[in-house]
Amino acid sequence: MPEKGQGSTIWFVLAEPTHLSPALLPAARIITPTNRKGTLVSSGYASIRDVAVLQEATQLILASTDLETVLHQALLVVRTYFGAGRCAVFLLDEAAQELYPRTHHGYDLGAIPGPLRLESEGASQRAAQTRSLVHVRGQAANGGSELALPLLVRDQLLGVLLLVSDNPEAFPESTVPLLSLFAGQTAVAVENARLHSTALRRRRQIELINLIARTAASASHTQQFFSTLTDLLGDAFEGTSVALVLRGPQGIFVPAISSNGEPDLERFRASARNGVVAEALQQHAAVLEADLSSKPGWPACFPNAGSELCAPLVFLGEAMGVVVLAHERANFFTADDRTLAQAAADVCATATRNVQLAEELNRVANLDFLTGCHNQRYFYFALAQELARARRYNKQFGIILLDLRHFRQVNAAYGFETGDQLLHKVAHSLQLQVRSNDVLCRYMSDRFAVVLPEIERRGMEAVMGKLRSAVEAITLPRSTQALELASASVMCPHDGVSELELVNLLLERLEKAKGGDQ
Repeated sequence: MPEKGQGSTIWFVLAEPTHLSPALLPAARIITPTNRKGTLVSSGYASIRDVAVLQEATQLILASTDLETVLHQALLVVRTYFGAGRCAVFLLDEAAQELYPRTHHGYDLGAIPGPLRLESEGASQRAAQTRSLVHVRGQAANGGSELALPLLVRDQLLGVLLLVSDNPEAFPESTVPLLSLFAGQTAVAVENARLHSTALRRRRQIELINLIARTAASASHTQQFFSTLTDLLGDAFEGTSVALVLRGPQGIFVPAISSNGEPDLERFRASARNGVVAEALQQHAAVLEADLSSKPGWPACFPNAGSELCAPLVFLGEAMGVVVLAHERANFFTADDRTLAQAAADVCATATRNVQLAEELNRVANLDFLTGCHNQRYFYFALAQELARARRYNKQFGIILLDLRHFRQVNAAYGFETGDQLLHKVAHSLQLQVRSNDVLCRYMSDRFAVVLPEIERRGMEAVMGKLRSAVEAITLPRSTQALELASASVMCPHDGVSELELVNLLLERLEKAKGGDQ
């Protein structure tokens, strides 16, 4: 609209509808910046240029999808165009019924307004309670002027925009409608930024659920999967501490935790008795404790936790355990977080059971049930692993093969049940002589193989002597005759660098040690 004169009325129309009637809009006036002494330099009715500049600034705010950027630009506008010496944006925490300062400008470090209870006195609180602007000046504003404008979207309160000046005439009535319009646009921008942030967060969390399923499909060990699971949940719920709690024969245990160090098991046990873990396991549903400070004596799973969210891992009606998320701030988790945590926990439960079943199947496939040690299948798996490690890191390793001499005659003389008992006893004695990283396998009926990573020939010969002594200390039933043993060994890479070379040479040396006796 063309500018007709200083006294003409200027309409400032923005993208979204406002809460003000056009009849309430008098001639708008823009306040120019203050000088260094804080006094008003000049003022006048808004020109087309001023309104256009302000409209452009508002459009920049509406175009941003980042909440911090929106709030920063909003404060920049009120400082530049409306002469606010100090300004702040308070956002509403509905659960706590408080207004907390999200961003501010012009306040000294110790004078930043803290969280404001809605029922307390103050311009910002009255603006929030009445859903209308509150203008305080003179003595009530410490000799200056305060203007609190509610940030409303569809009658829903998002927060309050507070403008403060030492000049009691800083915000004349002619500027109030324009400020109200600007506050309405800021509220729309804040809501858009929140929705955008929520959408991004939900998309990341949905991607998390898919990633959990893919991780479970590729995981080979439960502990590896549990550690990855807590890391993924920690990334999805930023700033939280995460723990995976499972039930076992001896009670609950914590196989993985996102924070550094060992979990405080007593805390989790206390929570399993009368805390959030107990409630989640009992209800088979996610439980949210928003403010732990209001519950004296509450057994929190993590120290200094302000809020907790616990989702049970339920598979086929059985509660296998829970996922616990905690944050140091009260009222951190929302109802949407609880819904998503339960969805993630449902996927985790299925994935956990799948990984456990896969590991159990793998264990069964590699175990010799008679002796309790690994079988021949696992021997070749361990051999392939050591060969790959030897090539990559230029390491050497050894293999020992043991043969119980004349064991067929033992079975014939004492029966297969006694022979099985002797084999179990031999396996147990051999297991006591090897290191924790050595692999003992039952190679075939009366033969045992040991894969010894990172060992020299002299060390391998010492181990072979210990194994021989352990077996020969075992006597036959109702007899003083000891078991006889034949043994052979090879070293990689000295005796070969492939599975075929090493195994063929090992069998050949064993036959020589037996003297050709079958």
